[in-house]
Amino acid sequence: MKITPQELKLVAKLYREQKQIEPRRVTAENGAPLDKVMLSEEGLELQTIIARLKDVPEIREEKVAKLRTAIEKGTYQVSGRAVAEKLLDQILNDEIFREDV
Repeated sequence: MKITPQELKLVAKLYREQKQIEPRRVTAENGAPLDKVMLSEEGLELQTIIARLKDVPEIREEKVAKLRTAIEKGTYQVSGRAVAEKLLDQILNDEIFREDV
């Protein structure tokens, strides 16, 4: 099945417009829980990974310093293809998730 950008826009719009529903009761009248969630080992591992990722700094200073030095020395080389691919990815993402679907 091929998913077009228009279909993705529609899904994004529907998701944004989705109404908040009132939360369900946590317990029944007798005090027993209504719902119970059990995470698999993979889910628990994913939860741990996400928690660790929050500790990773947003800006990696050592990498920035290396790139800055390479740029100043004139030794930094950029692939034109890589730049073009990133630009196209960004354009497609902007088009798909624009507010005016």
